[in-house]
Amino acid sequence: MKIGRNDQCPCGSGKKYKKCCLGKERDAIPTLSLVGSGAGSAVQGTIVQPPMEEPPALEGKTASPKDKLTLPKLRKLVSRDLQWESPAHESLGLTLIEQMRYEYDKELIAEALMLWNGYSRVVKPMVKKEGVFCAAIEYLLSEEYGFMLSQADLARKYEVSPATIARRVKELRAYAVEYGIGSPDDSLSPDVLVGTLRGSAKEKAQLIVHKAMESGNSKNRVQLAKAALDLDPDNPGAYLVLAEEAVNEEEVRTLLKSGMEAGRRELGAEFFAENKGHFWLIQETRPYLRVCMSYAESCWFGGASEEAAHTLEHILELNPSDSMGARYLLLAVYLYTDTDGLDKAEELLKAYGSDEGSASFAYDRMVLEYKRHGVTSRLKMLYRVARGVNKHVPDYLLGVKMLPHNLPDFIGRGDANEAVEYVIMHSRLWANVPELLKWMLKQ
Repeated sequence: MKIGRNDQCPCGSGKKYKKCCLGKERDAIPTLSLVGSGAGSAVQGTIVQPPMEEPPALEGKTASPKDKLTLPKLRKLVSRDLQWESPAHESLGLTLIEQMRYEYDKELIAEALMLWNGYSRVVKPMVKKEGVFCAAIEYLLSEEYGFMLSQADLARKYEVSPATIARRVKELRAYAVEYGIGSPDDSLSPDVLVGTLRGSAKEKAQLIVHKAMESGNSKNRVQLAKAALDLDPDNPGAYLVLAEEAVNEEEVRTLLKSGMEAGRRELGAEFFAENKGHFWLIQETRPYLRVCMSYAESCWFGGASEEAAHTLEHILELNPSDSMGARYLLLAVYLYTDTDGLDKAEELLKAYGSDEGSASFAYDRMVLEYKRHGVTSRLKMLYRVARGVNKHVPDYLLGVKMLPHNLPDFIGRGDANEAVEYVIMHSRLWANVPELLKWMLKQ
C-alpha cells in the first residue's frame, strides 16, 4: 500500500509519515526522490553554502559530467523538456532557478520546478508578481523537509507581503496533497532523472525501470527503458517495458528473448543451480521470471506452442509453487498439442490436483475428457462441476457476452473477471475443439 507523505506514519508514532520515517527509509534504500545528494548526516535537500556555481564533489560520491545535475540542465528542463500553459509560467521557472541556485542542492531546485510545473498546468494561475510564487514554493519545500524558513524571511527576500505568501502556500499545499510534490504529468527527461538518483549504475537502472513501469506515457516509457539499458545492459525489466510498447509480435518476442538472456547473465549459472526450486522467494529473480512468463504467452498466441511449453516448464522448474500461474497456461498448451501432450496434461493435473477451485483446471478437464473419449457421461458431469466453479465462462466462450479488449486488473475465484481471463488466455485451445463448443451450446 502506498503511504502518502501526509498520512499517519505506519510505525505507530502518531506523527505524519513525512515527519517520522520517510527520511529514515530514504537513507536506507535508493529512491526516486528528486531530493538528496548530500552525504553523511546532512538532511536531504539541506541548504548549502557558499554561493558557487557548482558545489565541490563529495568524497567517494563523484559523478560523471553526463549524470551530474547542473544549472544548464535545469534551464534546459524548463525551456525544452517541460510543457507550460503560458510563457509567464515558463519565465517564473527560470526565475526560480536563479533565486534558489546559491542556497539549495540542484536536486531540490529540480523538485521545486516540478512542483511549479504541475501546479501551474493544473491551476493555471495568473502571475502578477513572480516573487510571491517563488516564496510560496520555497516555503512549502522548507516545510516538507524541515528547513525552518519563515514566511517573514521569505517575504523580505522576495519583497512581498507574508499574507500574500500564505495564500499561495495554501493553494500549493492543496495541490501537493492531491497530486504529490514533483508529480506533474510529464516526468523528467532520462538524462536529468539519472542525475537525481543515488547508488550504483545497476541500482539506478532498476529505479528507472520502476519509473518506466509506473508511467502512462508510451514515449516516456521507451525512453526510460533505454536509459536503464544504457546503465545496465543486463536489466530484464527494461526489455519487458520495451516489449510492452513494441508494435508487432515478432519484435515483442525478440525483445523478451533478449530480456531472458539478460536475466541469465545477470543472475549467473551458479545462482540458477543453487536456487532452483524457490526462485520466487528471492526478490532479484522476479524480473527474470516475469520476462519468461511474457515470452511464453507471446509464443502461445503467436503459434509457437513448443517454445511456450519449454519456457513454462522452465518457470515451474525454478518455481514449483508457481506464484505466477504458469501451470494454467501450460495445461492449455499441452492439451492443444494432442498425442503425448495429453499425457503431460494428466500429469500436470495430478501434480497440482489440489487446485480444484480454478476455472482453468475445471474447464480444461472437460477438454481433456473430450479429446480422450469424446462426449461421455463423465464429460457432462465435468461440465456441471465447471459451471459450479465459474458460471460465467460459458457465456464468454459461446459469445453470449462480449469479451473486453484487455485482461482484467484483478480477478477473484468464480467471478466474471476470472472467466474473462480464462477465455482470453485459452482461446486458441477452444478454437481447436469447435465440436465441443457446439455440444456446450446444446446443454
